[in-house]
Amino acid sequence: MKAIRVIQLIWAALLVTLLFIELLAVNVVANGLLLLLAIIYLFACIVIALGSNRVAWLIAVLMPVIFCARSLAMVTRDIVAFAKDDPLYLDSPATIYIVVVYALLFVFPSLILIVLFWRQRSALRALLIPSAT
Repeated sequence: MKAIRVIQLIWAALLVTLLFIELLAVNVVANGLLLLLAIIYLFACIVIALGSNRVAWLIAVLMPVIFCARSLAMVTRDIVAFAKDDPLYLDSPATIYIVVVYALLFVFPSLILIVLFWRQRSALRALLIPSAT
């Protein structure tokens, strides 16, 4: 569980930084919402690092799933467009490298956390579900 806490804290801080930079560069309302979710996630990770809290753990488990689903959908769409010779990728072939970097920064860390959550599911269940006694 300590590894999960450290990985989450590092990735949450990186996520807030990257989304803030992306918000400044693109200035899309959806990115602002993601930044807000990432800030909430970072705060939950800090609370978890300082001590266990059921609500913080719930947020910390749900956020990687949300970011993975969003990012995986975007990366999959871009890979399919690249495979089908979309004009975007024919005009600028280096665009696929941006997709790969995006996958490395957003998809893979969240997938790693989801796998770690799955491996520690009994400990997480004990944290998230109050005991009957």
